[in-house]
Amino acid sequence: MKISTWFIISKTISMKTNVSFALILLGLLSACNTTKSPAVVATERSISGINWYLKKIYLSTGNIDVNNPNAFIKFDAAKNSAGGKGGCNNFGSNYMVNEQMLNFKNIFSTKMYCEKYQAQEDNFFRQLDKVNRYDVKDGKLLLYMDNELLLEFGK
Repeated sequence: MKISTWFIISKTISMKTNVSFALILLGLLSACNTTKSPAVVATERSISGINWYLKKIYLSTGNIDVNNPNAFIKFDAAKNSAGGKGGCNNFGSNYMVNEQMLNFKNIFSTKMYCEKYQAQEDNFFRQLDKVNRYDVKDGKLLLYMDNELLLEFGK
């Protein structure tokens, strides 16, 4: 009879320990989870109406840092159009958005030659034509072709 009593007491203590441990672990995990901010999903509205200034052009041959306040893009969600400046020339385009997918259609620009910014502008327009996806992270608009980052903009 003493062995079965000891067994029951031992099991009770073991279960209480396991329950206590599980509650402590759950509390720690909950505390960690509350410090994370929820993921923000970029939407067409979140990029529309803002002058997004070109900060970087990503190329297979290397990246170009852009320090030209005249290179920007602005989206108009009501008209499904985008436009701006490539650094020298004005440009415009229609675009289509479906969740995170973004495609520019019929990109056009003025054709002035600007020696100082021409190569940068040509690269900007070439990369813009490849875009099929976008995201906004840390206040930056990022334009991609699939998983390849092409263009980075800031406010």
